[in-house]
Amino acid sequence: MKKIKLNNKGFMLVETLVVTVFVMTIFSIIYTNLFPIVAEYEKRETYDDIDGKYGIYWFKKIIQSNDVDFGNATTPGSISYNIANNKYHRFDCVTDIPYDVTTQKLCSNLVQKLQVAKRDSSGKETDAGNPCIYLTTFKLTDLKERAAAETGTGIFSGDLPGYISFLPEYRNTVSLNGAEYRLIVEYHRTKDDNNYYAYSTIEVKK
Repeated sequence: MKKIKLNNKGFMLVETLVVTVFVMTIFSIIYTNLFPIVAEYEKRETYDDIDGKYGIYWFKKIIQSNDVDFGNATTPGSISYNIANNKYHRFDCVTDIPYDVTTQKLCSNLVQKLQVAKRDSSGKETDAGNPCIYLTTFKLTDLKERAAAETGTGIFSGDLPGYISFLPEYRNTVSLNGAEYRLIVEYHRTKDDNNYYAYSTIEVKK
């Protein structure tokens, strides 16, 4: 009786295709899930890290001291006026601390030692620019809208809009300390010969 020789070529081809599709599916799942996780990790690494929180805490202490006067929303140029009309105030160690030279020097030294970024009015980073220390309202709804509308211009020409959009609006959140303001600081850091920006925020009671 003759033995019938089976032709397995077709079966092997189908088996190879099934395995290939399975492997590609696994890789696509890994790709679509891993990269957002990596991106989120990179954000967390430069957003509100320990060094940034330590630095912003001392700026908060200075701003909450009696050496800084917020003025009122009807006085042009005052901190309260700028926040009410521009949605933020760019804090300056000299003009916003007019009467205490010691606190001025402390603030300026902190800017230097903590590597706070400096930008001019066009958003270009330069040593002659003003420190990137911003005061705004506790709830970030208005600042988020302005940052989204002006991304790529002025102080929003860098990575700041990305950080602001990352933060919650605090719309339905009430500060346990009764804080009405929020402080945001941008740092320019160097690590392993790479330059990058880091950001931190903290509430301010005044």
